[in-house]
Amino acid sequence: MLQLATFQALSCLLFCRPRSQAGFILPLALTASAVLLLGSASVHTLSLQKRLRIHSLSQREQVADQLRSAAQAFVVATRGPEACLLQWPSLDWPSAVHACNGSDPSRLSGGVVAEMPWSLLDWKPSIESGQLRLQLADGRTGNFRLSLDPSAASVFGISEVQLQGRVPQLEAE
Repeated sequence: MLQLATFQALSCLLFCRPRSQAGFILPLALTASAVLLLGSASVHTLSLQKRLRIHSLSQREQVADQLRSAAQAFVVATRGPEACLLQWPSLDWPSAVHACNGSDPSRLSGGVVAEMPWSLLDWKPSIESGQLRLQLADGRTGNFRLSLDPSAASVFGISEVQLQGRVPQLEAE
């Protein structure tokens, strides 16, 4: 009988609560599930952001590589009679052709590298270097600083590319 009385007293403590304290388990469970849901959504968002960042960096490196290849193609094209043109800005090349026998400015104004056409936007020489600006067919542009050999008209170094935003594509002349 003592056990029955003890059991009734304990059950009354556990289950006989005032109305104001009744039903605390459901809100607690809902709160815990909401916290877990928000936590997993945050982890998922961070994962997506990291994936997008990696994709963006990969794409940026690919564009930089394409522009470096175009700059190297420009440097290769400057070997031979076209090397003489490096001492003048690209805007002056049509008139400088007379001073550079056998040179063809159109060889330096564009080309194709790995099926990607590129075009020269600008060439500005200085004493021992020059500023080269190229554009890919899809409008992406980049700047390079080319190191020039002062004793001979030739390029012996290419800086890292400085990427720029897309520029509207130039119309073919």
